[in-house]
Amino acid sequence: MFIEAPLSNGQLYSLREIESCPPASLADANLPATWDLRGWSAERVDTALRELVERHEALRTSYHLRDGVPVQRVHARVDPPIERVDRAVTDFGDPDRTTTDLLGEAIPMTGGLCWRGVLVSTDGAPMFLSLSFSHLILDVWSTMELAARFRALAAGEPVEPGPAPVELAHGRRSELARSRQAGAERYWRRVLADETLPRFPCPSAGEESRRIQATLFSHRLGGAAAAAAKRLGVTPPAVLLALVAAGLSKHTGADRIALSVMSSNRFSEEHRKAVGTLNQLIPVVAAVDPGATLGEHVTRLHWACAKAYRHAGYDIDRVTALAPAGARGFSTLFPCWFNYLRLDGVASDPADETPAVLEWSPTPRQYGQPFDVRVTVRDGRTALAVRTDPDLVPAAALTDLLRTVALGAHRAATEPDSTVRELLSAVGTGVPQPLFPVLPDRPNP
Repeated sequence: MFIEAPLSNGQLYSLREIESCPPASLADANLPATWDLRGWSAERVDTALRELVERHEALRTSYHLRDGVPVQRVHARVDPPIERVDRAVTDFGDPDRTTTDLLGEAIPMTGGLCWRGVLVSTDGAPMFLSLSFSHLILDVWSTMELAARFRALAAGEPVEPGPAPVELAHGRRSELARSRQAGAERYWRRVLADETLPRFPCPSAGEESRRIQATLFSHRLGGAAAAAAKRLGVTPPAVLLALVAAGLSKHTGADRIALSVMSSNRFSEEHRKAVGTLNQLIPVVAAVDPGATLGEHVTRLHWACAKAYRHAGYDIDRVTALAPAGARGFSTLFPCWFNYLRLDGVASDPADETPAVLEWSPTPRQYGQPFDVRVTVRDGRTALAVRTDPDLVPAAALTDLLRTVALGAHRAATEPDSTVRELLSAVGTGVPQPLFPVLPDRPNP
């Protein structure tokens, strides 16, 4: 038995995004999770898993096509797709390796459940559970929420469910949702019709790409961004986004850029409890005025984001239909992606003296947006990863852009009245090692 329903905005967005992946890269749509089961009995683990699946319809959902239209089917009961293995766990790296191997297996988009697991026990005692979830059913926030709810269920604690995906899907048809959809489409029309925005080229299907990726790891960067945000009355993501825009403007020569930001649509407390996929990108037009102060520049971007977030709930198919025929590809609609994810509540220290580290990825993902920024904050350390087409931002310019963000966060916190122009000029004179490595590496030829 199952209930069939249309897709929510987040589900449809995730479906279209994954459809844009090359078939060989479908596993890139998987999200990992590793749960420590030590100290729990097999009976307790099995009970908690059963209750978790029963309470969360995303784990009982499969996708199908009806007359070419995607629909979701929520099954009343399912057998969790978890392989059970009993073996000795010989080292602390075993759980991560098991999860990585599972993550590399593509999950078909239609026909079956969109998640997989491997439960490892030793002599019958549960050790860990490795999981891989397709982005079709969960976003990153939901993977963390599920982990917390599993621990609560295993401990016999109450779990308060949030709105289910089918409920969100039906909510799209309310009068309020229709009004918001109309507002979102008006916003998109203005962005798509703005001929002053540069159109960065995206490789077509099958075309060879040469993407490069560098990641700056810094304890001090997150603290500087937080200090700047507090001083200016904005958010840390807005600080980093504004500085990325300044660096990208410098190296492309464009004074206005559409940077797409990730909105999980979880601003209400109710939606924060939803377990599903609520993600959608929304473009923010970033104007870069070299004569503006850093405070003005960051604040302007903050409010531009706030305006864009009001229109983050939309039907991706309707928006795609608004775009010119030659600009309807997923990466063309969202050429520059900025994503910020804080994974815990550990505060970053703006005075931390731990040296920053720069690493080049030997095998960056070669499809998708020509410019992609991922900021991840965990344990007080910020990882700022930038992946780009070298024709847009070559390796030397990419290093300069990362320096711009690092030094800019420091200056926005300590000298917000200095100008964007002064920041861009100062980047080449050196950045303190706690913010950026003195001698960064270069990618292999």
